[in-house]
Amino acid sequence: MMKQRFKSPSSKKANSNSLREQVYNDLRMAILTGKIVSGTRLVESTLAVEMGVSRTPVREALHKLDLEELVHSIPRVGYIVNDMTEYDIEDLFSVRTAIEQLAARWSLGRITPKEIEKIENNLEKADRILKEGSTKKMIGLDTEFHEIICKASRSKRLCQISQILREHMLKFRMACLHIPEIAKRARDGHFEIFKAIQSKNLQRVDDSMLRHMSETKKDILNYMKTLRENLA
Repeated sequence: MMKQRFKSPSSKKANSNSLREQVYNDLRMAILTGKIVSGTRLVESTLAVEMGVSRTPVREALHKLDLEELVHSIPRVGYIVNDMTEYDIEDLFSVRTAIEQLAARWSLGRITPKEIEKIENNLEKADRILKEGSTKKMIGLDTEFHEIICKASRSKRLCQISQILREHMLKFRMACLHIPEIAKRARDGHFEIFKAIQSKNLQRVDDSMLRHMSETKKDILNYMKTLRENLA
C-alpha cells in the first residue's frame, strides 16, 4: 500500500506536457524510493483522484513505468509494482560497473581542478557525517560523488545511463547507507577511486571502481536476504 497521499501539481500554469512529466516523475520516484512498496496495486482512477489530475496523465505514466519494468499490467486488475530479485541486482550491477568504470577512465585527463575540489569536499562531508552518526545524509553524497565523476567524463549520454541505473537501486542504497559500517565502506571506496583518478593509472582506476561496485552489490544482496528472512 502507498505510505502517503500524493499532492496535486504545484503549478496551476503547468501545461499538459509538464503535467504528464510531473505525474510520471512523482510515481516513478515513489516506487524507486519505496514510498510505494513492491506488490502494491496501482489503480488509474484512484491515483488520478489522489494526485488531483485527470486519468489521462496517470494512464500514460503507468504505461511508461510498465515499459521501464517498474510495474506490470494485469487485465481487469490494474498495475502491480514489481519486486526486484537477486538476478535483477546482479544484472544492474554488471551494467553499472561497466558504465562507472568507463566514466572514471574518461575522466582521466579531463577532470578539472574545480571537480577535484568538489570530490575532496564530498569526502570531507562524508567524514563529518560518519563522525556525527548522521548516516541518512550519505545517500546524497553517494549520488553526488558518482555524478561528479560522470560529468568529468564529458559524456552526457554516459551520465544519463549512470543516473538511470543508480535510480533503479535507490531504495536499497538508501536502506543500506543507514548502516554505519556500510556507509563507512562506501566512503572508503570513494576515497580509493579518487586517489586512483589522481594517480592517472588506468588499471588502478578500473580496480578501485570494480572493488567499490562489488562491495555495494554485496551489501544490497545481504540486505535483501536479511529483509526476506525477517518477513518469512
